Amino acid sequence: MALLQVANASKSFGETQVLHDVSFTAERGEIVCLLGPSGCGKTTLLRIVAGLETADAGEIRFEGRDLAGVPVHERGFGFMFQEFALFPHRNVFDNVAFGLRMEGKARPAIEARVAEMLALVGLTGYETRRVHELSGGQ
Repeated sequence: MALLQVANASKSFGETQVLHDVSFTAERGEIVCLLGPSGCGKTTLLRIVAGLETADAGEIRFEGRDLAGVPVHERGFGFMFQEFALFPHRNVFDNVAFGLRMEGKARPAIEARVAEMLALVGLTGYETRRVHELSGGQ
């Protein structure tokens, strides 16, 4: 069974259809990359998976569970926005750790998970940098 399954997801904003019948699966441990030009629906698809938007059609399943109607805070997903959603007064570590702290995780678990996530995206060593010191791609 796939960890994440998106089946026939569609989404329109007014007359503009941004997603049409999108389907994919992601297995545990697999890294999936969504590629496409600006405005093609990549962020909208991620927002649907996270529960920040609803699909007009289709189905999203996580670990076999249909996520239709499951509130954002019960889905178990995190979402890191590129712009405007980072705390400018906090460093990289604190921005990444924020959700873990809100879940009540212990400090050692937070430190380990933040280190793991920063290593995954090539940002080890950036823990104490402020948001304004990062490029858009970082």
